[in-house]
Amino acid sequence: MQLSLITVLLSTAALAHAENAPRAWGLKATSTQPISLTAAATAVNALPTVALNATVVNCFVTLPANPLSAAGLSTPFILQPPCSQSVAGQQSFAEATILDPATGALSVYHPLIMDAGTTPLAPNIVPQLPANAVVGLWFGFNGGVLQLQDANGLTTNTSPILKGADCVNGLPGVAGDVFGQVSWCGAQAFFAATNKAIAAGLTVIPPLGMDTLGNPCPTSRSFEITDACPSDNVPTQYLLNPVTRQTSQDTVANRAANGNATVINNASDEALLANIIDPLIGCTPFQAPSIDNPGVMSSALALSEIQANQLQAAPIGLVPLNDPDCLLTGAGTVSTQKTNAYRLGVNQPIVSGAATATVDPTGVTGALVPYCNNMVAVGPPFFAGYQNVFINQGTPAANVGNNLFTFLCERYLMSLTQLVCPPAAFQPVVCQVDGNGAATSCVITLNGTTTTNTTGAAIPSGTAVAPVTTSTLATSNTGFHHGWGHRHRKNKY
Repeated sequence: MQLSLITVLLSTAALAHAENAPRAWGLKATSTQPISLTAAATAVNALPTVALNATVVNCFVTLPANPLSAAGLSTPFILQPPCSQSVAGQQSFAEATILDPATGALSVYHPLIMDAGTTPLAPNIVPQLPANAVVGLWFGFNGGVLQLQDANGLTTNTSPILKGADCVNGLPGVAGDVFGQVSWCGAQAFFAATNKAIAAGLTVIPPLGMDTLGNPCPTSRSFEITDACPSDNVPTQYLLNPVTRQTSQDTVANRAANGNATVINNASDEALLANIIDPLIGCTPFQAPSIDNPGVMSSALALSEIQANQLQAAPIGLVPLNDPDCLLTGAGTVSTQKTNAYRLGVNQPIVSGAATATVDPTGVTGALVPYCNNMVAVGPPFFAGYQNVFINQGTPAANVGNNLFTFLCERYLMSLTQLVCPPAAFQPVVCQVDGNGAATSCVITLNGTTTTNTTGAAIPSGTAVAPVTTSTLATSNTGFHHGWGHRHRKNKY
């Protein structure tokens, strides 16, 4: 492992493995035996009573009492057997963002998730929280479904501890309903307090800046970036000893002390933007000081969503009603209530207006047609404009595309399929795939000009393409998996 003061880019091998995990919406997560936690960050956990199983894609994470407190955040969260952090498709991640309501200052902390029966590879940093701190906590996952539970095995719908921390894993009050890979605790209170601090002039949001083509830098709600499941997962990374299965917070000190450790990371939209796209196009993500990695600035889901909420211009890519995360787990049907629950967890306004709208520049309706139209209109010109840059970058997921350009193009096409978008009057992106369904070459045609993934001059963003004109609502979310490439198993990608 190369040591660095900055966050490394994502592990392609781990992501490729994770993307092969199915998103088993219609199945119950594998049951586990609850394991009690101790308050000490370095305490040994009870040995797992269930054998590890690398084929499992639905996992549980046990949280301590008072998970939003300094003691709770610094107590390792436990990934329950049969799941393990050593299996790419079972890796789980946590990320907290903290607001000092007196000053408006924001900071980031990365609670550790580790295997049952292990100790941390290095002791956790105990955060020193400001007085009356407001803490939001988000989770990401590289598998199918990740559920939160307390030390008694109770989930977010039944646990007094998790309810007290406002933990949300799916549609609140509906047993068995899950978002899938993502969940959070205290998110709504955190965003309410932060938005209030912004309005009062205490919290200052940095400007987006301009990319190297002279366009505003993208946010997590830009259609240059959004896919079928926008605003999901976290840019958290951990260190992993693959032999002992021990994990630690990813810090400069821990890297120096554990040269044989590898970096594991969450296949997230937020990381794709902050860690990969932004540096390549001359943009800087919104970052805040890392409490667990002193002297280092950190990206975070909450920071991305705060900035996007303030500065993203129309068209705005809010979570759509057809987002597979927001379809009812049991019926696979559209749910405004569940979409609203998701939106509140990522600082977005609730759904308002007709789901059959054909024009929606602010994204508030969640309607399918305008979301699909905006993906088709904005994404391909962006990919084409930076194709010569993206072609020369490694792929985040080799089973989606063979470089960053083909990855982004194929991810875009898969998202249109997963959302059940009506066919565009003209689809500007065509990709050739190999026997495993990974894109090996993509062609983009804009206003009669064709560009491939090998040659061609940059094409400015914003070139218009024909919209789709009819509306279809999805009726089933079985078989979806999100993260980087939003695999659709039926089509082998």
